[in-house]
Amino acid sequence: MTVLITNDDGYKSAGLRVLYRATKAVFKDVVVVAPDKLQSSSGMSFTFHKPLRVDGLTYEGMPCLSVSGTPADCVFMSLNHLFKGKIDLVVSGINTGMNVGLQAVYSSGTVSAAIFSAISNVPSIAFSKCFVKFVDESGTEAQRQMEKVYPHLVNILKKIKQRGFPADVEMLNVNFPVKVTARSKIQVVRTDRRVFEDIVKADMDPHGKTYYWLYGNLRNDFDEQADVAHLLKGDITITPIRLSAVEEENISKVRTLFA
Repeated sequence: MTVLITNDDGYKSAGLRVLYRATKAVFKDVVVVAPDKLQSSSGMSFTFHKPLRVDGLTYEGMPCLSVSGTPADCVFMSLNHLFKGKIDLVVSGINTGMNVGLQAVYSSGTVSAAIFSAISNVPSIAFSKCFVKFVDESGTEAQRQMEKVYPHLVNILKKIKQRGFPADVEMLNVNFPVKVTARSKIQVVRTDRRVFEDIVKADMDPHGKTYYWLYGNLRNDFDEQADVAHLLKGDITITPIRLSAVEEENISKVRTLFA
């Protein structure tokens, strides 16, 4: 198998380097194509309005192609040009911050890279790591915490290599808790809906014009059986995603509505 690695934190992120080492430990052929800078919360955004640049480099011992675009651009370029017809699996991450709940899943560049891969009929896995507070994606603290995830990464990837994806599963969304130990348990769970309480802060710039800052605070009313609650309890969460499931399940209901 040939595995493509990407992310949304850029090629200098600690999580990408740890994911590269773990993937190389399991699979023979691994290529890295990542954004040239931070592209967090870019969702499945594509760069159709300007040209892209691709540069080959080696960063901290990791061979990489850097792309002047989004994570989705990286997968688009890889599947349709750089490694056309050669990619068997896409792994994305490790994101600096959790990606649980639909609110985060559909805005995350890390997860969206995996989703676009699945849409393109290449199975994929998105990996993310929860942190208590903001850390520099390429800093020593991020590196220290990402290293604790390494054994679990190898274990998950080995199982995928040996057993393959279950039928009808197109991608997996994997999240590691704040504290990761050898005893951390894997819980396969559904995705919760909302993670954050949405907030818009309005303020005035030096020129007297209003600007707005979007952000959110973590909610506290989670579904106890879904991903957010389990992650905050200290579990490793895995959510299997089949992109068209909801659509197919509700076709008959909608046909009845418009009959």
